[in-house]
Amino acid sequence: MKTGCRAALLILGLVLLVPLSAQEPQTEQADIRLVVDISGSMKRTDPDNLRRPALSLLVRLLPPGARAGVWTFGQEVNALIPHREVDDRWKTGALERVGEINSVALYTHIGAALEGAAYDRAERSEGAAPRTDIILLTDGVVDVSPDPRISAREQQRVVNELVPQLHALGYRIHTIGLSDETDEALLRDMARGSDGLFSKARNAEQLMDSLLQIFQQTVPAERLPITGGLFLIDDSIQEFTALVRKAPDQDATELTSPDGLRYHAASERPDLHWYGTPDYDLITVTDPSPGRWEINAQLQPHSRLTIISNLQLVVEPLVNNINVGEPIPVNFYLKDQRGIVSNPALLDLLTLTLELSGTAESELALKTWQGPPPEDGRYELVLPAPRRPGDYELRLTLDGKSFERLFTHRMTVASQFDVSLTKRLDGDNVHWDLMVDGKETINPGQTDVVVYIRHSGGHSEVLTLKAESPGIWRHTLSPEERANYRISLQASGRTVDGRAFEEHLPTQYFTYPEEGDPQPDPLGDAIGSLREELDDSVAAAERARQGQDSEPPPSTLTLGQPSVVDTEPAGPETATAEPREPAHPLLLAGSLVLANGLLLVLAYFGYRAIMGGRKTQVLDDTDDEPAPSDTGAPPPMQQLESELESPSDSPDTPAPTQPPPPKPASADEEESLFPLGDDQLFDDNSDDPNGR
Repeated sequence: MKTGCRAALLILGLVLLVPLSAQEPQTEQADIRLVVDISGSMKRTDPDNLRRPALSLLVRLLPPGARAGVWTFGQEVNALIPHREVDDRWKTGALERVGEINSVALYTHIGAALEGAAYDRAERSEGAAPRTDIILLTDGVVDVSPDPRISAREQQRVVNELVPQLHALGYRIHTIGLSDETDEALLRDMARGSDGLFSKARNAEQLMDSLLQIFQQTVPAERLPITGGLFLIDDSIQEFTALVRKAPDQDATELTSPDGLRYHAASERPDLHWYGTPDYDLITVTDPSPGRWEINAQLQPHSRLTIISNLQLVVEPLVNNINVGEPIPVNFYLKDQRGIVSNPALLDLLTLTLELSGTAESELALKTWQGPPPEDGRYELVLPAPRRPGDYELRLTLDGKSFERLFTHRMTVASQFDVSLTKRLDGDNVHWDLMVDGKETINPGQTDVVVYIRHSGGHSEVLTLKAESPGIWRHTLSPEERANYRISLQASGRTVDGRAFEEHLPTQYFTYPEEGDPQPDPLGDAIGSLREELDDSVAAAERARQGQDSEPPPSTLTLGQPSVVDTEPAGPETATAEPREPAHPLLLAGSLVLANGLLLVLAYFGYRAIMGGRKTQVLDDTDDEPAPSDTGAPPPMQQLESELESPSDSPDTPAPTQPPPPKPASADEEESLFPLGDDQLFDDNSDDPNGR
């Protein structure tokens, strides 16, 4: 080992020998209040009562010293488990009472349930109250009366009055929807309005995952990274707890210490506490041996390893909700019993990595610390702004060669715009009305919205929308060609506080014609246009025959007559032309009949050429796509099916083989319209390698 590493480890060892009496005051303990829906509809949406095992796990994970309580509700609210400080006695009583959760109540009085959990709100003052987390599990909507108007008024009260009031008093409301019948918009609004998190759970595994995600936000704990089942225990760690989420029917979990000692669920050791269920193992080891430990199991998502240690990674509080385009600063430091660690001999050994990942693997931003450590030991890394809405996980990993630490944080990134596309029928015409509605966070006068319209017939265009009113942009599309249409949107500008942003808005799709739409008739349109032109020519010829015009106007119809060229040189004087004798009526009529017949023949063969070509027409970017079997159907658009299968809150990523939009007047203008591809999610133009 190098001399510098030895010195740093010696310093670390001396740091850890400082007595606990020198430790800084402990941070405020967590306050968790669970509110559980027991309305009759839960018999259908949660027939196996999966709420019980999920809550039991949460009770077991609560650390001593935290405060917690559980309320159940339907029409009435009941304090099932008293809100008190968590200790062994509280946990024993709570685990017994969890078994009483059922599905027998009438109605779903969410407002009363929140007020019951926030029973001490009258004792709090705005801006100075301690943070309290309320976790709401429900499968329905606000339902307080057989009269839907009364329930609607109560819902407005909850969203517009109660939630803002509770948030001002220090309450955060996290919501979990337990079925597809849940009013998802309501639960999202409640969570975002109080800087809480929203999750949706359709089965036992998802419910447990949702609770664990929220638990990690509400009860932060020191964590270690697990890589391939391996994790590193250092001398500062007094205890670790492993939550091992298991796959169905997998082999029994086994834990191996650095000296080869094997731990099992049946092991009887004073330093081991092992609680196992078919879904998970919860393993606690006190005074563990330093070195590499191994978990032998098929670790499922949300497995984790927490520790009690004298060396802590402290991350300053982060919000749970941001808008697209907002950069994410992360401030953190190491702390021992004497305070913030600032010794450069130790900090020089650290490798710091900060990453933000979204719902797709491509949605990734990464930062590492570059250069010497900060003199005061306080680090700041800034992640570039996400360009798309969705749920993201922030992950901070610290590798100190002889020790490791991990911090994770989930956040929701919301759009600053609402986008809608609605169809409107006007007689024989079909219109699609696009509306982009900016939220109050943007500066409308400094915001541009650009749309890229493309259809599977091959046509595309780029437009910069004009604001109809401050913050409102509209555009109407009137399709005429059978095709699948795609509308990609990008907004850029400044927020009300002057911060620049760019956002890819949700892509819109439609097909023309749909069932019930007026059908396009290219042959009828072509024949109608030719008939109008023929009628104009007949009228002009008739006026000429009657002497109303000196000569018929030149016709755009060509019947094949040779043109006559006068080769005689012009004389000094111009001879007076004798008046022409009008064409014989029979000759004129015959010519018109011949012209009409030729026009119909030309229109027929033109239509066959158009529609026959359409049958085999293949777009430049759909070389491998089969031709449609129905000649009247719109031609296909490459990857349209896969794009439509993407989640609604997920971003649209056009195929990389598609040609770019047509260039505007200049390259600079094109860059200003679409400076990045749809798959590029983050903007990082900072000159500071640490993103500050």
